[in-house]
Amino acid sequence: MKPGSIFVSTARGGIHDESALADALARGHLSGAGLDVWETEPPPHDHPLLALPNVVATFHTAGVSHEGRRGVAESAAAQVLGLLKGRRPRHVVNPQVWPQVAERLRSRGFDVAD
Repeated sequence: MKPGSIFVSTARGGIHDESALADALARGHLSGAGLDVWETEPPPHDHPLLALPNVVATFHTAGVSHEGRRGVAESAAAQVLGLLKGRRPRHVVNPQVWPQVAERLRSRGFDVAD
């Protein structure tokens, strides 16, 4: 990276070299870093990057707003309540397995639609 750049990583832990980043920041080659992903999550408290004053570190969901989290929680709760009322969830991750899941629920006494 060009001298003075700010490094930002929000993708996945382990895709950048944390040691090389700490070195580049400590030497002043990079002016700062913003990180919300780590090779080991959460990073240990004594991680070298956490000791640098030019690093902003957050947990991996830093980009999610309170409103966004509330929306996800409400959607999940609505789907669980719907399932308990016998409805197929709107957002099934693996729809190809829904018939087996529905049958398993029926075998346990739930009245579930296909």
